Amino acid sequence: MEEPVPNTDITPVQVEGDSIRIAGVVVLTEDSSSETVTLLNASNRAVDLTGWVIANKAKQKYKIHGIIEPGQFMSIPIAEPVFFRDKGDIITLLDHNGLKIAGVSYTKHQVKPGWTILF
Repeated sequence: MEEPVPNTDITPVQVEGDSIRIAGVVVLTEDSSSETVTLLNASNRAVDLTGWVIANKAKQKYKIHGIIEPGQFMSIPIAEPVFFRDKGDIITLLDHNGLKIAGVSYTKHQVKPGWTILF
């Protein structure tokens, strides 16, 4: 019996479930630079984020793109000024079909200028 050949296809795929997680967010920056959201690809495949969005409680959406490799983090600068509220907010990651992939929330007590809130 032959051993199976490992799949070496590294073509990025769209995934569902908890493969992509929101790992952290910088809400207030000390130097007025972009707020950032950090994602983690917890899967064993590269994921194409083209067409995905990050949304806040006010239902504002910020389009993202790029390929996140397996086991890697990706920090996404949010170019919108003051996208996240410093009094607490909800962050939702939606895939290219508008389906919720991940969601987190934070309170005003967690917000410190320049610090990353971890989830």
